[in-house]
Amino acid sequence: MGCSTEQHVVGDDRGWDLALDFKGWASRKIFHVGDNLWFAYASSQQSILELKSREEFENCDVSNPIKLYDGGLDAVPLIEMGDRYFTSGNAEDCQHGMKVHINVLSDGLDNGQSNNFDVVSYGLDNVAKDLGLDLLSDGMEHYIATSTGDDSMEEGAIKEVIAEGPTSS
Repeated sequence: MGCSTEQHVVGDDRGWDLALDFKGWASRKIFHVGDNLWFAYASSQQSILELKSREEFENCDVSNPIKLYDGGLDAVPLIEMGDRYFTSGNAEDCQHGMKVHINVLSDGLDNGQSNNFDVVSYGLDNVAKDLGLDLLSDGMEHYIATSTGDDSMEEGAIKEVIAEGPTSS
């Protein structure tokens, strides 16, 4: 049995809002092939651009978008796995954090089994990457290595057990 389709409203009930922490919002979500991403905003004041690369996203280079959304309520079907980059059509708003990167995972239908292992690993990988740390595994549990202060690493502070699965928000 595969995963059910999710409807993700970017920013939840606040929508596309400059005051929102979009990186934090995206880190609490799991995106799968078949889901839809929704952008809600005032079309008279904003537009949404999809960018093709991490470099464009990080530099807020809005000069060559692959897609423009300007309807005020736009659905973006997530039809394939991989990274997607969205930003405000206003480069200044982008520089102030009005942008979101998502990673679309498999829908889990390819082998008829749950995709929990991929989901949990994805979440931990992102946490480790954001903190600049290493992800370690003993086969059953994953650990994020933490610095001991002497430039060595040890298993420590953050641990998530596969059997518990992801938490939802």
